[in-house]
Amino acid sequence: MSILDGFKEVGESNNGKLTMTVMLESVRFSKNVSAVLGFPKYVKVLVNNDEKKFAIQKCNDKDEYAIRFATKKPGEASAVTLRNVDLLVATQKFFSFPELDDPTKIAFYALDGEYYSDEQVIVFNVEGAKNGTVGKRGPKAGSHRKTSQAK
Repeated sequence: MSILDGFKEVGESNNGKLTMTVMLESVRFSKNVSAVLGFPKYVKVLVNNDEKKFAIQKCNDKDEYAIRFATKKPGEASAVTLRNVDLLVATQKFFSFPELDDPTKIAFYALDGEYYSDEQVIVFNVEGAKNGTVGKRGPKAGSHRKTSQAK
């Protein structure tokens, strides 16, 4: 029993935004999601279809639904991108992705999260998700031209 039993934190966290970004081929979690959860190696992602909410909670590799998550250490943390098929199916049914005329762009939906310290879980609500487009990362189209080999 702790002297702080029953107390809850007051004010805002100084860890920055907790964001889950859903795209057609991946789901990305901001580096602050990793930090707040303690840079877990494994997480489980839960969905509440009725309330249109997602949750992410750290777990261990023995959990039946464990997904490999943080591979970086606290000082070198970055956003975590997941391409798990079950996760993509679960998340994409809530969104309609537009077809884009520009092949260098991809559509996304960004969800803000709320951390619940008592359960060490972050909950993301589909309601209020912001959508937009962003440039694709990686090599520019045409940048991989064949070069003639010198003889």
